[in-house]
Amino acid sequence: MKLKILIVLNYYYPYISGLSECAKSLAEELAKDHDVTVLTAKHEKDLANSEVINGVKVERAELLFKISKGYISPDFFRKFYNLQKKSDIVNLHLPMAEASIISHLTSKQKLILTYQCDVNLPKSLFNSVIVNLMDKSSKSSFKRARKIVVSSFDYACNSRVLPGFEDKWVEIHPTSSFYKEFDTPRLGATGDKNIIGFCGRIVEEKGIDVLLRAAPQVKKVIPNVQFLVAGDYNNIAGGSIYEELKSGIGWDESYVKFLGKLSTEELINFYYSLDLFVLPSTNSLEAFGMVQVEAMLAGVPVVASDLPGVREITRRTKMGETATPQDVEKLANAIIQVLQNRDAYIKDKSIIDNLFGVTSAASKYSDCFKEI
Repeated sequence: MKLKILIVLNYYYPYISGLSECAKSLAEELAKDHDVTVLTAKHEKDLANSEVINGVKVERAELLFKISKGYISPDFFRKFYNLQKKSDIVNLHLPMAEASIISHLTSKQKLILTYQCDVNLPKSLFNSVIVNLMDKSSKSSFKRARKIVVSSFDYACNSRVLPGFEDKWVEIHPTSSFYKEFDTPRLGATGDKNIIGFCGRIVEEKGIDVLLRAAPQVKKVIPNVQFLVAGDYNNIAGGSIYEELKSGIGWDESYVKFLGKLSTEELINFYYSLDLFVLPSTNSLEAFGMVQVEAMLAGVPVVASDLPGVREITRRTKMGETATPQDVEKLANAIIQVLQNRDAYIKDKSIIDNLFGVTSAASKYSDCFKEI
């Protein structure tokens, strides 16, 4: 059965985030058997209004203006209404401010939501209003949806907004087309240094400040350690905290290096160079952490925050440890523990692929779509 599938989200490739990469890998895998269209924002002026990327038709809506990580776009609603009429399945990727309105512009019989994470912003009266509105928008769309895809039941049970809709939950792990870059085996990290890596946007919720504070404690126990921080800190929706980290905490460049945004080939080499990967995220904006899977596929164990959803990857693979979010000492101790017992945490790549691979995720989505 070939379906016409419309996937809708605020940001899509070439914008890179966990949410956008998950949608991209899903769209491209589903496009092998179905007719897939993605509706998103034209977040950069030089992007095409319409194009085909790896078999996926991408439609971009014009923006009036941006507001922090969001934007105002009447064109988004117009294009959505027209596209949904020709679709068998409408798959919205939340959180999305427009979710409540959009979900009422299409038939609830074909509406499937993918809920990525709860919104979490720095505390202020203005941000509290935004979070409240986003939560209400999500709940309103939940009421109309046939199914709600969640990254894990662990995260869903601990979410602010998902409880109460358990009868609609479908657990499908997020995924990334980048996983396939690790199909060719390589030699892992070698040399006389213990290399610890982080990869992600340089933003507050990633907990990079905690990692920077833990680094000297790790170095006291493991003197030959080196920390590599990979990730964009220039073109970030909502802004980067790189300058705040530099002025507020600072770091010793002899063993802590910020690499900036890496190309695909550079990123692959980055993962294969590591002895350990760290994901020290601090709040519910991190619901899964696909970078953990990327590291594991490269044969690298992980230390991640003990957050709902995030902790599920090391729990299921047994390829790492977790540490209490925002606890510098516990993060340092977990890093030291894994580095000193690294061989015990290494698992076969096939185990990781079967649990969290692209093909298994797309197959589950396809089954879910066909069921309704």
